[in-house]
Amino acid sequence: MKQLNRAFTLIELLVVIAIIAILAAILFPVFAQAKEAAKKTAGLSNTKQLNLGVLQYANDNDDMYPRNDYLMPNRQNWAPLTWREACGEYIKNGVSSYTWVSTDGSSQPYADAGIWQAPGGPQGMPHQYGANQFLMPSSKQWNDWNYSGNPAYKDQNPDASATGVAPVPSVSTTSLPHAATTLMAVDQGVDTSNYASGSVIIQGGVWWWQGAGAGLKGATIPPKWDGDFANHDDYSGDLNGVGPYSSLPRFRYNGVANVAWADGHSKSKKKGSLSWCSDMYVQGGIVDPYAGGAPYDNSWAFTPGNSCAGYDQQ
Repeated sequence: MKQLNRAFTLIELLVVIAIIAILAAILFPVFAQAKEAAKKTAGLSNTKQLNLGVLQYANDNDDMYPRNDYLMPNRQNWAPLTWREACGEYIKNGVSSYTWVSTDGSSQPYADAGIWQAPGGPQGMPHQYGANQFLMPSSKQWNDWNYSGNPAYKDQNPDASATGVAPVPSVSTTSLPHAATTLMAVDQGVDTSNYASGSVIIQGGVWWWQGAGAGLKGATIPPKWDGDFANHDDYSGDLNGVGPYSSLPRFRYNGVANVAWADGHSKSKKKGSLSWCSDMYVQGGIVDPYAGGAPYDNSWAFTPGNSCAGYDQQ
């Protein structure tokens, strides 16, 4: 008897295609989540290595954290030596040497690759991790933001010479009352426009964390200020704008930011739970380095009616 050749009917073919489509719809989000989880894990490894590098630097320098930035005579004013380059020799990853960073044609270190780029962040753009201003004080960056060249508010001239103003004191790793809950470095937003990088520091003052004049409870950063944007930081205080995003934490992994804590461990924290009040603030830490008199440490934020009321001062 002659055997008949069987083939899929149109209905059977459509059923198979429908099943494949359903499986794809189920599995693709799972694959995306797995990929995102892998990036988060790789980023957490980055923060751990950064943490170890900073602590090794401090171990060799009288237990002092590096400065956030400081001008050098043979470096361009727009490219000060930062905590990244200072710790680069301990991390040995992502710091290259370039002549265009210098003013005299010499080869100068510049952290712009490798570990300094967060997995999942804008590719080819450096400085995707920022450090706590309380632990690593800044002079140049702080002055650029606030007083734009007023010599009374900085300790270095553009040529790196001293102005005569006393530098902001460095901070000792042994001076922190609660190192395990003090943020040392964290994922940060990136300006993807002409600047093409993150900031040097994470805002140490409570003002921007609590939404400028909005006074957000817990000082947890306005939601719309979490991102990488192609327009420059906005210091108007508009909660619907981008805000000073490149100097604030970036919750890059489905609402999670990777944090290097000051005691040496690294652990992620969710958006909304990372609080200036409990994680960023250090009692006595200087926010305005040139206010004069007693250090301006934002302790007022913990008084009744303010954004950190009910939180313990660290």
